[in-house]
Amino acid sequence: MDIMTIIGFMMGAAVVGWGVLSSDIGDKLLNLHGIVIVAGGTLSALVVNTSYARFLTGVRAFIGIFFAPKNPTVEEAVRMLVGMAETSQKQGGIMALTNTDPAFAGGFLKRAISVAMTSAESRETRDILEEEIRHRRLDVQEDANFYRTAGVLSPMFGLIGTLFGIIQTLSNISDPTAIGRSMAVAISSAFFGIAMSNFLFVPVANKIRLRAVEETRVLQLILEGVIDIMGGKTPHLMEIHLRGYQFVEGAQASARPART
Repeated sequence: MDIMTIIGFMMGAAVVGWGVLSSDIGDKLLNLHGIVIVAGGTLSALVVNTSYARFLTGVRAFIGIFFAPKNPTVEEAVRMLVGMAETSQKQGGIMALTNTDPAFAGGFLKRAISVAMTSAESRETRDILEEEIRHRRLDVQEDANFYRTAGVLSPMFGLIGTLFGIIQTLSNISDPTAIGRSMAVAISSAFFGIAMSNFLFVPVANKIRLRAVEETRVLQLILEGVIDIMGGKTPHLMEIHLRGYQFVEGAQASARPART
């Protein structure tokens, strides 16, 4: 489980819950009108905005942020590639790596070795694998854009709900008791739209984007490692080369606050 995601959602729920309870507005805030307008409107716009397949991958991406990433860490990838370089040197080249773990890095390592064996040219291998990495990154980026779009749409539907409430207020302007109820409906709709955007959609989009950045770093490291193996670079020198990715990862982690 991704503990940071779970803690973040729990903290957000606690903050909103405390605000509602301390203000004693629970009965006025939780109205079906605002929920249906914002949630239903945002969902309908997303359905129009995307394809069926992309909608499903977006849902799976949301579920995936609650679990630890499946990709190996930079340290694990370096150890694996250095071990493969040692095997390659001892057993006569890259053709000795046919038994590479097919599940490592989602199968990318096995794919990279297969491309290297087939092409036998580092330039061609690099071009093919970089294109695959780019397509993987674009695919995950679309999942992030799915939630980024939802983050833009939900406040707009909150505004639509607010306009409905204002219209209702104006139509009942002669009845002071009805005005209060109507204004509560109007303001609560805006609340739902803003809350869903800032507590749900935008954080989810950024978490998916962060996962994509981390995955790309590992895949690029694997690509460089395979190219080094093709070039016959010694395991020790290759390790020094690949450790640079680890230093970049560590520098970025120290330069930013804890991830949520």
